[in-house]
Amino acid sequence: MYKRICSLVIILVIAVSNMYCKKDTLVKPMNAAIVFVNGSVTVNDMEASAGTLLQYGDVIKTSDNGICRIQIGDKNVLHIGKSSELVFNISDKGNELLLNKGWLGGVTRKIFTNEGKYLVKTPTVVASIRGTSFCVVASSADKSYFCVCNGSINLRGSSMEKGEDVTAAHHKGLWFQQDKTGNVIVKEAGLLYHDDKGIEELAASIQERIDWTKPDSN
Repeated sequence: MYKRICSLVIILVIAVSNMYCKKDTLVKPMNAAIVFVNGSVTVNDMEASAGTLLQYGDVIKTSDNGICRIQIGDKNVLHIGKSSELVFNISDKGNELLLNKGWLGGVTRKIFTNEGKYLVKTPTVVASIRGTSFCVVASSADKSYFCVCNGSINLRGSSMEKGEDVTAAHHKGLWFQQDKTGNVIVKEAGLLYHDDKGIEELAASIQERIDWTKPDSN
């Protein structure tokens, strides 16, 4: 009888331990905050400043003279350019950044979603990112620019079922434009809207650097 009770206790201890181990494998939501503001920037139509914390569903807007920088945890940084609108759908259950219009650049080096990746969406392109450097511009409702600055990102047009892994050591820019039938056409674009210096400055803000000789393997 004593041995049977001991066995049951051991089984219960193991089961509880496994349960907590599984919970620990989930990525805990990282703090996300605006860390730099220049000009007029709002979150949910309220004026924002450095130190403003972000939550799931927040809408960040910059005016024609406004820019801001967002940091997620200690190794992920996003920069929102002028005249932009970004919906921040990041939490323990969400993994999307919706760029409705404008300019967004990022350097991400540490997983901050439970899916192990996050999505950047515009009206015409969907990017699946694990950790790398990028620039995206939603120039209109039917045309977007996306550059894999350094690393590998899965890209697909919003009307496409499957994407394609695009890898670059030093910038690979593409246009994603919707035609009259609703299909998204992908074309080479080259280096537009940004440069090495801007991406390097973003990386430096989180104590990282860009090695332009090889694709980021994060």
